[in-house]
Amino acid sequence: MNDYSAEADDNRNDDNQKTNGNMSSLPVESPTAKANVSLAMQESITVSQESLSPSPTATPSPRNNCCSKMWSYGGIVEAKGYALNAMGRGAGVMSNVVVNAALLELASEAAGCLTGGELKVLEAAGEIIADDYKCTGTVYGQNPLSLISNIAVVTGVMGALFMPIIGVILDFTPYRRFVGILFSVIFTIIQGSQIAIGSRTWFPMAILQALAGFCFSITVLTSVAYLPEICEKVGQEKHARYTARFTAKQFSVQASFLILLGALAFAFGISDNTVQTARLSQALNVGIISVLFGLGWRYCPTRPANRELPQENMRCCGIIMYGFRQNIRTAKSIHRTYKKGLRWYLLATVFVQSSVGALSTISVVYLSSEVGLTGADISLFFLFVMLGTIPGATIASALSKYTNPNTSWQLSMLCLFTTVVIGAFTLGNAANKYFSLIWGFFVGAFLGWFYPTENLFFSCVLPKGQEAEIAGFRVYCSMILAWFPPLIFSVAVENGVDVKWGMTIMGSFILVAALLLKLGAGTWEEILRESGRSELAGHEATADRADSVNPATEMIQAL
Repeated sequence: MNDYSAEADDNRNDDNQKTNGNMSSLPVESPTAKANVSLAMQESITVSQESLSPSPTATPSPRNNCCSKMWSYGGIVEAKGYALNAMGRGAGVMSNVVVNAALLELASEAAGCLTGGELKVLEAAGEIIADDYKCTGTVYGQNPLSLISNIAVVTGVMGALFMPIIGVILDFTPYRRFVGILFSVIFTIIQGSQIAIGSRTWFPMAILQALAGFCFSITVLTSVAYLPEICEKVGQEKHARYTARFTAKQFSVQASFLILLGALAFAFGISDNTVQTARLSQALNVGIISVLFGLGWRYCPTRPANRELPQENMRCCGIIMYGFRQNIRTAKSIHRTYKKGLRWYLLATVFVQSSVGALSTISVVYLSSEVGLTGADISLFFLFVMLGTIPGATIASALSKYTNPNTSWQLSMLCLFTTVVIGAFTLGNAANKYFSLIWGFFVGAFLGWFYPTENLFFSCVLPKGQEAEIAGFRVYCSMILAWFPPLIFSVAVENGVDVKWGMTIMGSFILVAALLLKLGAGTWEEILRESGRSELAGHEATADRADSVNPATEMIQAL
């Protein structure tokens, strides 16, 4: 989840790409992202067993062995670079959640509206009834509550338009590393400039926030372009374990960032000041991502072009359109050939990832305006979300074993949708705003169930020999409608619809995805037969695959 869902970017292509195949269809991943938390549940790095073998004359201490296991990659520098970049993105996602809360508060003040915290105070004093209060002010022609969702709309539209073009550059030119460094630097500069966020600068900062989301997506895409090469070197089985180690690292950075931010905000006495907390967050963020991005891209090597662009597409317009045409060809081929599983998986992905990716954006609006959380409170909320992902990943492995990944994924969607709706209709009237932390834990638990099961499902329906091409098209499917749920939310808010109904409408996309799978997909045996992976038909084989892509197992071992 997240504005930069796209993270959850990033994460949705790791354990399935084997070759330096067609990256021209590999699009920019959102900041759902892919989570967003979302987005963290699908990355990791493992270790070569040879590098961990003790010498015959000395036995390493447990501490040294742990460090070696976490950071020795058997000489695969791309894996170390990918891990460091993922850790940097983790800090970026968390910091920008706090910035969104500050932008919302500043926009509300500029429009002459009460913030969520002010409403709670006045209601407690008996001076106002929060349910009866409606803000009629606007700022730059929009309701302040729709500002954050409008930022997500702009980011999503830019991503959907430029994903195929960037994919062509990464696939057909040697500028992959240059593109990654360039947009990482731009993203870092934007984060640094947002330290100046305040009542006079909030609107330019909102514009920069949309640009930052786009730059973030491109950094995700360029990092993901290294995954097929990593997989080619280590094999798919070991690469599946890499994904969980990436997750452990990114999770650790995200959790550590939120804990450190909360502690510093409390120590400086600014935990109740959302704007000051956002400034502190961005200052901390810039220092962390400067180091991690710098080291990460230092380890990621320059690569030659994977293929040559056909001569007839060498002109500017040809390059721009080639990525779009490639995605259309891939979609037609999947529609004709994979009617039982892959077609319905990708259709479900279009809807569910657009909703899950928008969850971190819309939830900030709801938590700030309806529940009354400050920036520091929202940081604490997302810390509870991440803590919930650990038991959620364990649930994912267990249910995929005793049912099948298709059924398990549908159940995770239904649980996530139900949790979102319950929170939307109850937390605004809760006696204590910190009841929202319980909701956050359950949201995290169902996201922790959702993402590993999605990975498992995809690894089972992915046709053999087409890993790189289909994995790239999967990212495009996850991003193509990323702008739509935030747009619906904005339209609803502008027309006076309560935020809780906007949350429900956004969550309904999750329900649509579950219904598509339920009504359209074939039986699990038919799905596996169609993809050429009938060897996974038994519960034991599926359980082994579930454990190999589940981050919970590797996080426990790594930590």
